[in-house]
Amino acid sequence: MTTLMAFDTVFEQCSLAIVQDNTVIYQQTIAGNRGQTEIILSMVDAALATSGLGLDEIDCLAFNRGPGAFSGIRINTAVVQALAVAADVPCVGVSSLAVLADTAQLSGQYADDTSITAVMDARQNQLYAGHFVIKDGKAMPIIQPNNPYGNEGLLDYGSQLVADVITGDGTALVESAATVAPVQPTAVDIARLAWHAYQAGQAVVAEQALPVYLRDNAWKTLAQQGKH
Repeated sequence: MTTLMAFDTVFEQCSLAIVQDNTVIYQQTIAGNRGQTEIILSMVDAALATSGLGLDEIDCLAFNRGPGAFSGIRINTAVVQALAVAADVPCVGVSSLAVLADTAQLSGQYADDTSITAVMDARQNQLYAGHFVIKDGKAMPIIQPNNPYGNEGLLDYGSQLVADVITGDGTALVESAATVAPVQPTAVDIARLAWHAYQAGQAVVAEQALPVYLRDNAWKTLAQQGKH
């Protein structure tokens, strides 16, 4: 039996799920982005106590690796890295944009070749965007040549976006005729994608469980970035 624990503090929430052999045995989500470090750590204790598991019985730790709010990504990554080191457990980082697209597909069951773009408000008049296409019922990334992030990048507010479906909290900030798919992923959705990655041998050690910001200066204040 394989047991996976998944976390999310990126989608303005604290969310945790435990999955055994692809079956959810525990989940909890608390809305809001205040006091996330304390909340998520207490949620770990509650999850282990309720499920009757020890941290050493977890086979993989999954987390939302971003892009998204810097503080949420930092908390998510730091907690998972610390737990991974303490229990000598591998990690799987899952893209927030991939989770949005996958959750939209799970909800909408779109036909193959449907294009889905996930957009998240990145502030500073920009959006994080990830481009996907449905193949065999799954949201697969559309890799863009010469893009170091594959299918992910930044868009300006008001950009013209061509897709069949758009999802995420940035849908009102683009110009598009696409169908809007409202979703609110939780750690259960992180776990769903991470499970397949783990089974495919894509888990890494804690030191390689890294966040993805898409914007190098995400940690700086507006003044430090020269914004006015």
